[in-house]
Parts: sequence; structure tokens; C-alpha cells
Amino acid sequence: KVEEKSPISAFLEEGVLTEEFFELYIYAYCTELLDTKFAKKRDSVVIGWDPRDIPVEFYSSAIKGIRKSGLNAVVVDILPTPAISLYQVHTAAAFGVVLTASHNPSDQSGIKIFLGYSNLKLFPEDDKRLTKLCFKLNFEKIKKLPIIGKCRNEHLEARKLFIQFMKNIENHWVNENILNGITVVVDCANGAFSGLINDLINFEFLNFVITNDDFNKGINLNSGVADLEGVEKIFPADLDKGAFSNYDSLKMILKLGRKKRKMIQKSYEMVLGIVFDGDGDRCFLLIYDPFNDDILVIGGDLLSFFQAKFLYKKYYSSSKYLFINTIESDLEAGRVAEKLGFSQIQCAVGDKWILWYAFYNQFLSKLGFYLDMIDDPEFINLLYETKLVIENMIECSKLDALNATKKLIVMEDWIRENKGEEILIKASNFLCKRENNSFAIGCEESGHLINLGINSLEKKDVPVFIGNSLKCAINSISAINEFRSNKNTPELFDLLKNPFPKGYKKSLQVYYVDKSLLNQNSSVRKMLIDRLKSYSKWPNVEVRFEKLFEEPEMVFFRAFYNGKCVASLFIRNSGTEDKMAIYIRGIEKLAPYLDELAEKIYPFLLSSFKNKKSFLAQSERLILERLKDGPKHEKTLIHAELKSMSFDRLLREMSSRQNLIEKNGNNWKITNIGLSFLNFSERSE
Repeated sequence: KVEEKSPISAFLEEGVLTEEFFELYIYAYCTELLDTKFAKKRDSVVIGWDPRDIPVEFYSSAIKGIRKSGLNAVVVDILPTPAISLYQVHTAAAFGVVLTASHNPSDQSGIKIFLGYSNLKLFPEDDKRLTKLCFKLNFEKIKKLPIIGKCRNEHLEARKLFIQFMKNIENHWVNENILNGITVVVDCANGAFSGLINDLINFEFLNFVITNDDFNKGINLNSGVADLEGVEKIFPADLDKGAFSNYDSLKMILKLGRKKRKMIQKSYEMVLGIVFDGDGDRCFLLIYDPFNDDILVIGGDLLSFFQAKFLYKKYYSSSKYLFINTIESDLEAGRVAEKLGFSQIQCAVGDKWILWYAFYNQFLSKLGFYLDMIDDPEFINLLYETKLVIENMIECSKLDALNATKKLIVMEDWIRENKGEEILIKASNFLCKRENNSFAIGCEESGHLINLGINSLEKKDVPVFIGNSLKCAINSISAINEFRSNKNTPELFDLLKNPFPKGYKKSLQVYYVDKSLLNQNSSVRKMLIDRLKSYSKWPNVEVRFEKLFEEPEMVFFRAFYNGKCVASLFIRNSGTEDKMAIYIRGIEKLAPYLDELAEKIYPFLLSSFKNKKSFLAQSERLILERLKDGPKHEKTLIHAELKSMSFDRLLREMSSRQNLIEKNGNNWKITNIGLSFLNFSERSE
């Protein structure tokens, strides 16, 4: 039984986060910061969460972990991740922690940590140290420790700060003269923006309709961005009896769009939707197309293009400004960013890597500023030593949020002690000017968009970089307005759907996996690479297997034709879910080759990387075996053990996420992919 296992064993063997794990994990991180002198006793830790269906004891345990360490817990309750992250920076906390599983179902949870001062998330080196410490600590002793630190609730203060942040005209690009006549349906995903959204959308010239803003209806249930990933259009049939038949926000967009359809066709009006995830750091934009009577889904790649074009036109005049996207993005998205005038860099998947680029390039800008202001040899040596340490982290693929932040603090403490606070204030104000900050925009196709935000204090402005779904939504709407003329046309909606030629994109997921099988020394990994080499022998194309410094464990190759990258493939474990995925990107001309590669490699991934000890993997296999001889009603697929878990979740992850099964009326049937998986597995065994 889970309750009889240690917190670590329950997590590793059952994949279950217990309340004891929350206490142990947070206590361990507090202890590390105290032991390394990053924090001192009675420093504060800001903690908040999203409204998922998890017992209060989980949050109480995390707070106990903070207080038992000797740090003070500043509780902000339910708030979006960007609000919690902003408040921990604003209050100079040791770190901020958000208890959330983001876009995942309500029965799952997780822990996001934002380090104080730099606002970085934890990198692999941080995770390794924290993992070792969790194993080293005796939880039975931790349970008996006294509560030392204090606890205070600052929900109202954090809420007020976030509202002020969003009202600051430096943090949004809204111009009331160009947004008249737009109706916006907001899907809060029944998440952290619920109950807060009405205080944030105070633009009188925009008509907002709020949906899915009830904590009690289930976070991300029939709402949010997760099920929209990979979807380019939503048709009326999808909302009638199709995949989105239970999505009220999408139905509302279609209803309002149809009501105004004739008016939209001959005027400047529009009906849009903005869709968040449960913790409020991701966003998709939906646009009703009155000429085709359907809904366009605008994901991260397209949103980043619209925002980048807006930013370059308004603020930038050279290619020294960076456009960062991940290897999950369409290859053409990066190319079009370069054509706009940006320098483009691809990084590993995860907003933590985008935050790293924001931190690193802001750090370089600070160095230039300080060198112009300070000529003391001692400081110059310290500055270059700091730069060398951080660059060595990159060179050795050992990014370390804690030590990078500590080096920056040491450098700025020297300035404070020897030159005074005024230089630091001037540096902060300097970096709040877009033209002084080389990091322009960072994005993930999944809806994370990050660019400069400004937290205004009494004496200075502080630059902040945080994924913020509402900021992304409002600024995307403003950016899209730059494409519009005095009257809507079919060509406008075609442009919004395809603002640049799209490349080939395919993403395939494998759930309930043994993540250790992707390790560098794994024999299964070697078999995988051998197969990829065999399957990717294309005419006149050179394939290179490479390592990204951010995530060296990932299997990654790029294909080149005449020296230009024409395709890429990467396979990685998810950091937040029990899954791995393969992502294939390329130019459209290579589509037949890339499709063939996907068809060959996906059954191998499904059969070779599943965790045979996983109850979910066993249940999945049993369902497929039962469907092998024909469609069956859902009730016949449930067995006694399955009743203790979310059967709906299993069916959803088997169907919409892995395409192993599909619904046919009231019955489920196995797909060709499901049959290939079974046949491949049987041959392997």
C-alpha cells in the first residue's frame, strides 16, 4: 500500500506524490539553500497553488516543510503561476513554489520552484543535488522536527501586485482605438485565473465573456489548452458529437460568431477565444472564421510570429535581438523570425530553458553596463570570473540555477558595498528598456510565450520574465490587429491561419514509460538509435546525431541538405508527465520520408519503452487485447482493479494522446496503430 511506503518509494515505485513527499521535497530544498548560505533563517518562501482536486493536507505538508527548516512560509493560496513567481521576486523571497501539474488532469499534481533573485527554474544539476539530498534525509526524523518558521497569509497583497502588473501599460500593448468591436471568450480552464479574471480584464472597449471559471467543475476538464495541442481547426461537427462536444467555451465562440456572422463578414468586428491552462502560464488563441464557419486554433508558433512582427516593427531595428523557440517548433517558424530581422536560437523543450536564455542575455547586458560604470581592477576580475563560471556551465552541459544566481549576487554585492546602491538601480532601469535587452521573445509551441515584463518599485523598475497566459493573450490580440484593415476579408482569415509557409510537423506520444530506458547507457536506447540511422537514409541528405547542452540525454538528430537544416527529430522524456514523445519536424518536401520514418519508429517506441510494472500500462494492454477481435462497449472494458483509478483518463490517453483506440458510437475499437503496437510487442516477446 502507498501509505506504508516511504515518500521516495511511493513516488519511484507507484508514481504517486504523497503529502509526505511534498514535505520532504520542500524541506530538502530549504535545507540546501540554508546550507549553501543562499538563504538564512527566517527568510521567506512564497507558496501558492492552483485549484486542483488534492487534499488540503498536501499544501499543509509543503508549508510544514518550509517552517521546519527555519524559513518563513508566505502563503498566497490559489493564484496563477505568474502571480506567485512575480510576488516572490517582488518580496525578495529565497524562492517561490507553486503546487501544480499545469495542464494535466485534476488527479495529478506537481511542484514548480522559482529561485529567488534570478527567478530561474531548477536545472538538471539542481535536480541532481536535490534528489541526492532527498535520499539522504531520514523522513521519520523530519516528521518529528518542531515547527520553527512563521507562517503568514499574503494572498491579497500578491493578488493586488499582479493586478497592478497587468494594468501597467509597459506590460501590455493594448491600444483601445484598434480593439473596438472585438468579443473575447475567455476559457480559464477552471484553474488559477478563476475568480481573478474579472479584476484583470478592465479594458472597457473589449467585450469579454468568461467561461470555465469555477474551481468546483474540475481543473482542465473539458477546457484548457491541453486537448487543443496539434489541432489547427475546430469544425461545428466537432462540437456537436465529436471530440469537443463537452467544451462549453468552444460552443460559446461558435454561438457568438454565428450570431454576428454577417456583421463580421462586412465589418471590422471579430469573435475570439483565449484559452489558458490550469496554472495560468500557457495560452492559445481561437478565432471564429465567418467565411468558413469554423474556429481557427492559433498555437505558440503562430502567436510568437505575430508578437515578433509587432515587436520588431515597434521597438527593434537590428538583428542583435533574440527570438528563442524550442526544437518542438515548426522549422519554418525560426526561419520566418530571421526574415523579420531577429537572431534565432532553438533550445530544448521546456520554459525553464527559455528563462535561462532570458537570464543569460540579461546578464551579458548587465556586464556591459557595469563595465561602462566601474573601472576598478578588483571588480573587473570578479566580473570576468563570474562570466567564465557561467560559460563553463554551458560548455559542460551542467547548467546550475543556484550557483549561477549566487555568482551574480556576489558580483552585485561587491557593487553595493563598494560603489553604492545607485549603480544597481540604474542598471535595473537600463534593462527595462527593450532596446537594451537582447532577449526579445521566447516561445514554446505548447503556448508558453515569454518577453519582457516590468515590476515597478518605488525607486526602480525591475525586469521580469515570466510565462503569463493573460499577458500573452492580450498582447497577441493587439499584435494580430496589426494585420487587419478596415474590413474583414477571407484573405485575412487565411493569413491568420497561415501567416508563413508551414513545414512538416508530427508529434507522437508514449504513455506509462520506463524513463530510465532512454539513459545514455541503455541497450534499448542503442537499439533505437540504430533503427533511426537505418530508417533515415534519404538521398542527398546528411543526418547528424547531436547533443543539446540543455538536455544531453535526449535523442536528437538533424538532417542537412546543401548545408541547410531540412529536418529534425528528437525523442525525450516528459518532465511533468508519465510519458515520452517523438517530435519530427522538417520542410514539406520531405513529408513522405518523414511519414515513413514515423510509421516505422512509433510501434518500436510503444512496445519497447512501456513500463511493464506500471498498472496503467498493464490495463492499457488488457484493453487492447479485448478490442483485438472487434469493437466493444466501454462497460465491458473495465476490470475490478481499474475501478480504483480514473478509467476516463486511461481511455483519453489511449485515444486522443496515443491513437491506440477510437470511439465508434457507444463502442470503442482498436486502431491500426493499436494493432501495430500489439503485433510488434508479440514479435518482440
